[in-house]
Amino acid sequence: MKNLRIILMILTMTLFSCSKAEDSPQPQQQDEPEIETYDFTTFTFLSNGVETKGKIYLPDSYITNQNLPAIYLIDYKEHGNWPVAKDEFEKVVDGVKQIEGFDALVVTLEEHLDIYSEPEDFQEYYDVFKNMTSYVDSIYTINNSRTFIGRGYEAGTVMMTLFLEDSASSVFDNFIATDSGDKFTDKVIKIIETDDFPKNKSNKKLHFSFSDSNDFDQCTTLINKINEKEYSWLQFESIKYNGYFPTMYDTAYADGLIYVFNE
Repeated sequence: MKNLRIILMILTMTLFSCSKAEDSPQPQQQDEPEIETYDFTTFTFLSNGVETKGKIYLPDSYITNQNLPAIYLIDYKEHGNWPVAKDEFEKVVDGVKQIEGFDALVVTLEEHLDIYSEPEDFQEYYDVFKNMTSYVDSIYTINNSRTFIGRGYEAGTVMMTLFLEDSASSVFDNFIATDSGDKFTDKVIKIIETDDFPKNKSNKKLHFSFSDSNDFDQCTTLINKINEKEYSWLQFESIKYNGYFPTMYDTAYADGLIYVFNE
């Protein structure tokens, strides 16, 4: 009889424990945030004899107005262990939409290339986007305003383009660069210090920003070097964001676009 009571007690405790476990909240798997997508058109252009695919966002106003500026996003995969941002194209479109009464084309490569960009390969990256602009100009717009925008190591390509483009045949007018990679930032600092770039530039704008993830001293050095030069051809704004690389680019893109187009 005693053994029977013990068995009944054990069964009761087991059932009670199972009931509590079922009632307890279980950890939920976190879904990736949904990305608001925008319709785009794809196209194929030639770059150094190679067929390359691009994509372009055309705002509703494009139906009646082809005189729109074009914004070119350079977007490769992230370096190191940073999470890959899959929505930079959408964030640029969002930034355009934040400017009241303004529309623009947004253009980038169709494929998110797995490229570990380096300063010594700058010309290769630049040529692709230069050739892309020629195609877009011939098909989609009669406006010659072009903006080059990028994040991380691609932001370094944006800044090198600003300084190294040939003055007589420059492609881009406006430049938005956020959280440039350290190798590129160091390269641009050296270009400025040695004054080793084509001259006779005119009417350029640069919006440069960086977050808490970046090297504060290096970025501040770059900002100071540009300010000290007081280039007559360059309008320049810089911002330090209190946030981190994976989350600050949407703000940086929006602020950069406002600086470029809302003045």
